[in-house]
Amino acid sequence: MKLGLIGIYRYADYLSFACNLHAYAFQQDLREPAKFAEAKYRTAIAAKASTPAAVKDRNTAARKWAVLAMRYRALTEKRKLRYDKLESFISQHLDFTEEEYDSDLFEIEDPGMDCYICVTEVIWQPWTPNYSFDRGLMLGSKAFEGKPKIAYAPSRGAKPDFEPDLANAFFEYLEDNESISARERDFGQYIEENTGRTIPRVIDPVLLHGQDFWRKIAVPPNEQRYLLLYYVMERSTDTVAKAVKYAKANDLTIVELSDRPMRYGKVTDPGVKHVPRYDVSAKEWLGYISHADAVFTNSFHGCCFSLIFEKLFLVGKRNGNKVPNFLSEFGLTNQQFAPDDDVADFSKSIDFSQAQAHMLDFRSQSEEFLLTALQQAEESSDASSEAASRKHTARRREITYPALFHSGALANSSEVTSVSVTDSDSQGLKVKKLRTGSIEYSTPGVAYTNNGLERIAPNKFQTPTHQLAGWTLKFRVDKRWFRYLSDKTLAEGDTKGSHLDPRKMVFEDGAPIPHLPVNTISAVAFVAKWRKVEPQQARQPMKGSFAKLKNRFTSK
Repeated sequence: MKLGLIGIYRYADYLSFACNLHAYAFQQDLREPAKFAEAKYRTAIAAKASTPAAVKDRNTAARKWAVLAMRYRALTEKRKLRYDKLESFISQHLDFTEEEYDSDLFEIEDPGMDCYICVTEVIWQPWTPNYSFDRGLMLGSKAFEGKPKIAYAPSRGAKPDFEPDLANAFFEYLEDNESISARERDFGQYIEENTGRTIPRVIDPVLLHGQDFWRKIAVPPNEQRYLLLYYVMERSTDTVAKAVKYAKANDLTIVELSDRPMRYGKVTDPGVKHVPRYDVSAKEWLGYISHADAVFTNSFHGCCFSLIFEKLFLVGKRNGNKVPNFLSEFGLTNQQFAPDDDVADFSKSIDFSQAQAHMLDFRSQSEEFLLTALQQAEESSDASSEAASRKHTARRREITYPALFHSGALANSSEVTSVSVTDSDSQGLKVKKLRTGSIEYSTPGVAYTNNGLERIAPNKFQTPTHQLAGWTLKFRVDKRWFRYLSDKTLAEGDTKGSHLDPRKMVFEDGAPIPHLPVNTISAVAFVAKWRKVEPQQARQPMKGSFAKLKNRFTSK
């Protein structure tokens, strides 16, 4: 939630001290809820619990206050150093397209690449708010059609096997992906069992490089003799608790790095030296791992870089199988502790020789997969691309969508007294007034098919001062609205799209609805355009005058 303070605090002509002190006092007051929530969180996690029910209640309360503290603190944290440092790293080391794409924009705009590779973690899983797969991340948007596609090390995160409806959608996306690999063994097996394909396992992208590569950009920390505590918020309580005990037993300072902005962190024991940090860059994060005496983490990539830098690391609980799979893969399962384990029994060193040897072999296999996939992409035939295009076109022609009819700006115009919908009750229409003042109607349960054969239903709007001049067409993919233009192209526009008015196609009432070449249509809206009816001379008074004149002559 963003709060905007309206006033003259900064721009008063007379440079009033009081105006600026008003602003300072009020902004500081708005920050107090964060301090309150953090204090409640610290009280909650410090509470003693002697029964399983009490432990559950304590953890529930701690999660509640941690979330509130994070939300309140976000009001002041967004532009802090961490954000700026991450942006600096991006601008210095990464190349991005000028346009910011999402699955909607990929439906109408092609960035112009020849081959697409999805390469990240926790990518192939349903997302909120509608709990469906992101077509962009699945390489399923229209821009990717006919292009070679490669999936390198995708993960499904903490999700189990998909429910039947989601599974059908998931495997349908995979049909057009020529080269698929998996990072986790169980995820690869799941795909193999349901598709009959062989899914090579590959190493996480950060493990494609060794120590020398990462040390070049790592920034050494100022702290010495420290335990690095790096965690993600989910189920991190035992990781924090064990880190505190280990640090006290070995006289180490705790440097605490969190994925959430909390001023004091989660360490509350006054008997341990503690440095909470949130404003670190990616380079500083690497430096903290590479110079630590020990690393306590429940993060997958915390484990990865501990292996790369050959650092003693110990692992707490975490949702999902990513971390256990990693530890099993590299023979490091002894590094994960249980809540009731004694820190005195924790290992003081790790022999990384076998893990490093396996990582080198695994890295070689992964590079071979990637090079082979790229070579196959270069050799892919145009014939196979054309066949895939025909299949996608046929599928798009089966899409159905609801139609909305919008009165346009007329109902919000001072030139007209009323716009209404004719006989809406008897026709089963759903009518609502929008915030703009316009009127919209639709027919619940009626869907249009995207086959190019449907026609616009007859107009139901009526007004005494205007006649319908036609309809413009806009449609929503998932979040964004797009306009159908007179040259039969598509263009993104806001909900009004007024800047596109001269270019919009105008359809006659009852005209055929064009096929929309996109893979998803949430809704189509037909927006009315109006022509003003010129006032005519009233005829009834003329008839009355003529009748009077006729009676006058008759009476004579």
